[in-house]
Amino acid sequence: MDTMKDQTRFKIEIEPTLRGYDIEYRFFENGDFGALNQVVINSTRKGGGIDFWEFGWLGVDLYDYERDEQLLNILLEPHEYNEKEKALEKFICLLKK
Repeated sequence: MDTMKDQTRFKIEIEPTLRGYDIEYRFFENGDFGALNQVVINSTRKGGGIDFWEFGWLGVDLYDYERDEQLLNILLEPHEYNEKEKALEKFICLLKK
């Protein structure tokens, strides 16, 4: 998968494959790293989100409510392309477990 740069690819390619999650899309105009497009995901088991920042930063976090455990909490800089791809793949994999 090519690295997602915004929530559009998530909405088209990933959201249809997720079952049992409430998904919300948010936009904030003036964030720390420019405008923020955010995907917020929740279920009774897990919750978290992806932050797509205008200036290329990517935030990924996921929490397991059943085990009371942080599964992911990552903030990646614009130049960390490979790490972004790995973080997104891990996020999606953990959601589907």
